[in-house]
Amino acid sequence: MKLLVLPPHRDVTLVPDAPQGWHVVDVARDFCRRVLSDAALTESIDDRVTGTATPQSMRELLLLRSARTLLGRESRRGHAFDVGGTATSLLTANPSQSLAGQPPSGRDGVDDHTRLRAIGAVLTAISGPPNGIRLRLDDLELEDGTTERSADVLRALGQPAPFTEDLARAAERFTQAERVRLWLERDQQLPAAAWLARACPQDVPLEVAGPFAAAHRKVLARMPMFQRAEFIDDAAPLHWRVAPLLGEPRADSLLWIPESLDLLVYAPPLPLDEHDALLFEETEPRDLRTLTTKQVLGACTPDELKVFTRGGPWGGHVMLGSLGHAEALIEGGCRVAVVGFCAVSGGRVMDPYGYWHNTHVLVQGAQRLRAAGVRLVAEWWVGAPGVDEAVLEETLSALASEPLFDHVAGVRPFHWSLEHRGIERASMEPLPSPPDRDLARSQPFEAPNTIPTSRLPEVLANLSTRLMQRAPLNPGRVAGANLRGPTAFPHMMILTVDYSEHSPIRLDDDCALVQLPASLDGAPKPTWYAANLRTGTVLAMDARLAPKLSTLDRPTQVSEVLGAVPEAQRQKLVNTLVAKTVLTRVHE
Repeated sequence: MKLLVLPPHRDVTLVPDAPQGWHVVDVARDFCRRVLSDAALTESIDDRVTGTATPQSMRELLLLRSARTLLGRESRRGHAFDVGGTATSLLTANPSQSLAGQPPSGRDGVDDHTRLRAIGAVLTAISGPPNGIRLRLDDLELEDGTTERSADVLRALGQPAPFTEDLARAAERFTQAERVRLWLERDQQLPAAAWLARACPQDVPLEVAGPFAAAHRKVLARMPMFQRAEFIDDAAPLHWRVAPLLGEPRADSLLWIPESLDLLVYAPPLPLDEHDALLFEETEPRDLRTLTTKQVLGACTPDELKVFTRGGPWGGHVMLGSLGHAEALIEGGCRVAVVGFCAVSGGRVMDPYGYWHNTHVLVQGAQRLRAAGVRLVAEWWVGAPGVDEAVLEETLSALASEPLFDHVAGVRPFHWSLEHRGIERASMEPLPSPPDRDLARSQPFEAPNTIPTSRLPEVLANLSTRLMQRAPLNPGRVAGANLRGPTAFPHMMILTVDYSEHSPIRLDDDCALVQLPASLDGAPKPTWYAANLRTGTVLAMDARLAPKLSTLDRPTQVSEVLGAVPEAQRQKLVNTLVAKTVLTRVHE
């Protein structure tokens, strides 16, 4: 049996179609399934309850108990416990049905995001010291160093990792394998991939493939565990589908196009007339069946793209310019389009490649997509050349005054990808990469009117906070977070109402009230906390009030919940808890 092995850490809301003749061993999803099981959560919680109370252990316990509470709350409402829900909860029962008509908020519309936030909280809680890595829903960081440096990756192999048990279980299957192929999409998989390569028996052929492996073959081939491996540069890219964590994709599951494929969808040119045919040659359609991991989709017509997607519905990352070809996107089968942008200024929108697009053209395209039921999600790349804080303020205002996208998923730091170094950008000068960063993903640069690197974290945090005041941000850069969620368009949103003191209240969707055996500073005093996994709010709660609020899953009258609180203080208390995202008022 030939084993195609997917190491952690990657986007676990996606599963690949198994290439013919290969059996997929998805260690990343196996790991997440294990640590999210009831038995594993109980063990993780008990270890911190019975161990010595420290600030670290209490922070981890807060995350674990909050995550379990949110997942349990979902079960009580009758939802399956899996990432992204069933295929029909992520999309609709009919893939051609409008996604834009999905509820943008409320109990049915945000469960996918709440579930993903809970999963991210568990991953963060179980990957603290003494582990050599730190996990988030969408990322992995080394405790000491970076995955952009091969020496740091090798050093991490000698340190504990939360998925070591799952790697060992996968390696047990290698002894009976005809061959083992490790698939690397990104650098976050390197620590686990290096462990698995080292564990592969010498008499079993070892292969390494995938976009990251193809891009960094020279450096990877020098690492001891990969020296005997064969690097498969001509492997076809995997076809990924959005799937629930506890199940497999359905026949109508959405195919997902990764950002690394640089997809631009455009309308095909009109056929040449008899005169022009004498002067010009017609462009031959590209055959994307021969695409390899060293190539990208690039510019595609709908017919060319359908060869790659096998004619089915798809979602994923497309270049911003694709919005100017809305009909082509629709004809090509797009259901969810994720685009990147850097700035909106002077009637134009800058994409991550440095090109400016006419805002009016993009708005027209977005409106056509919306009418066809295509969901349009944007990621704001901050720190691009020539985009200073004044332009960011202009962008923020423009997004509020005339929303272009259904949803801005969040902000991310701009990187000048090594694959895009050939794209010239005005006034942008490359800087030498640190010599020891032999697995660098991006090129350092300097440019006038650009946010200094030292200020970027503060600017990103500020923009995230201000965007979150308008609508919840995605829980992470995973495919399953883009399919449903809030929308920026008033006619699709729940109407704003003036809540009165008589409005019922309930817990915020992403907030849990839990009791810890010690305070967050480690003091041995049982303490109640409210923790909101969306906003990051953590609030110590009165021990007399917290038990009553902790079960407030359904809308309830204030007087029924807070009857023990003097009437003159009730509304002030409710207002405070609503402002802190502990409670929310419900209009009925």
